[in-house]
Amino acid sequence: MSLLLHELRVRRGAMVGWALGLGLFLSLYTTIYRFLPAEVREMDVRALAFLNSLGIETFATFEGFILGTAFNFAPLLVGLFGVIIGVGALAGEEDEGMLELLAALPVSRVRLLLAKAAALFIAALVVMAVAGAIQAIVFTLWQIDTPVTALDLFQVAVSHWLIAFVFITFSLFIGAYLPGRGAALATATTALFVSFFGDNLAGMAPVLEPLQPFLPHAYFENVVQMLTGEVAWRDVTILLALGGGFLLAAVLSFRRRNLTVGAWPWQRPRVAP
Repeated sequence: MSLLLHELRVRRGAMVGWALGLGLFLSLYTTIYRFLPAEVREMDVRALAFLNSLGIETFATFEGFILGTAFNFAPLLVGLFGVIIGVGALAGEEDEGMLELLAALPVSRVRLLLAKAAALFIAALVVMAVAGAIQAIVFTLWQIDTPVTALDLFQVAVSHWLIAFVFITFSLFIGAYLPGRGAALATATTALFVSFFGDNLAGMAPVLEPLQPFLPHAYFENVVQMLTGEVAWRDVTILLALGGGFLLAAVLSFRRRNLTVGAWPWQRPRVAP
């Protein structure tokens, strides 16, 4: 518990910054719709291939606008948040020399990693809850005419925790597997952009559709539709299972990691837990 609280304390600045930033991002699009000209709302977005490929289907309704803009691009930002804090938790602290000190404590490596992971999951949940609350407050103040409620917006914003969860665990795994922060950050960021843009491009290039089952954003695209429909529990389960698999891989990799050596995986000898 002490380690968990320590991990949360050292990340409170990042939590505040990301919560406010994402909250303002979501609120900005809510405000834009309030002042959107009538001719833009009546525009046939489906006739514009580029906008349609980004998942934007209509500007005529608030729910269509917010799903195609704010809740279309927010998963990229939230995934980036997960990558940054996930890589920093292991690879970043190892480069700074802090991880070796923590590993010297009378705590097993498994418990050390799980404490870090739990702190990151809590931080991501707090960030998304605050960001969702900010958007819900702005939405309520503007009194936009739509069947969508402030609670609906809040729930969809909080559901972005799922994409953060996947990329936090993936970044923990990559941080424990690759030799340093630079390699881990480059790999995790590349995976994030491939997942996000690959999912969007698949809508424009059917040849890419067979790749969608391997892209986390393809599943999360169905989750955000809960704004106007039912919760896609199958996709929620897949994202949770995917993150769980990455977390297990992170534990196995961290148990055999030779800290501060900066060697590639095939160069590392096995070390005791």
